[in-house]
Amino acid sequence: MAVAGAAGATTTLLLRHPAAANVTVQDATGRLHAAVPAAWGRQLRDAGWNPKELGLPAGQEPALAVADDLSRWQDLSTSVNGAFIGLSEHGDLSAKVRALDHTGCHYRGSRDYRGTLWQGRIRTWDDCDGGKGSVTEAALAPAGGADGPQVYVQLRQDGGGDRTDRILDSVRVTG
Repeated sequence: MAVAGAAGATTTLLLRHPAAANVTVQDATGRLHAAVPAAWGRQLRDAGWNPKELGLPAGQEPALAVADDLSRWQDLSTSVNGAFIGLSEHGDLSAKVRALDHTGCHYRGSRDYRGTLWQGRIRTWDDCDGGKGSVTEAALAPAGGADGPQVYVQLRQDGGGDRTDRILDSVRVTG
C-alpha cells in the first residue's frame, strides 16, 4: 500500500538556489513544514489527505507530497525520491503504521526514532518487485509524551544514503 493520497494539482517547485542542499516545503494550510533534499523538490502536492487511507477516522487533514516524480509515487517498484507527510489528529497512527505491509517488498525491520520534537517507530522495506529503492514509514508523536498531533511520514529513497533521520528532524507542525 503506497500512501500519498494528497489531493489537488501538482505544483512544480522553482528553486532559487539550485546548488542548495535542501529545500523547505509546506502544505497549503501552512501547518506542515519539512526540509528535503533539493533534488527531491521538483514536484509538490500540498492540498491535504484523508487519513482513512491508513484506517484512521475519515476527514481532510493537512499533508504534502514532494518528489522528483510524483506520477510514479504509487508504484513501489519505480525509482522515486520523495516524502509524503500527513497530519493526523485522531486515532492511533502508530498502530496503523505497525500494521502496514508492502506485498512484493522485502521488510528490512524497524527501529525507534527519538528527535528533539518527535519520537516514534520507523519501518523500512526495499527490493519492491525488483526495484532498487527503499520505502520507509514512520508514525511520529510529540517527544516526551506531550499532547499534540501525530504525523505520518512515508519516504521513498533510491540510493544516495539514508536521509530518514535528517528529514524527520526537520518536520514542523504549527497552529
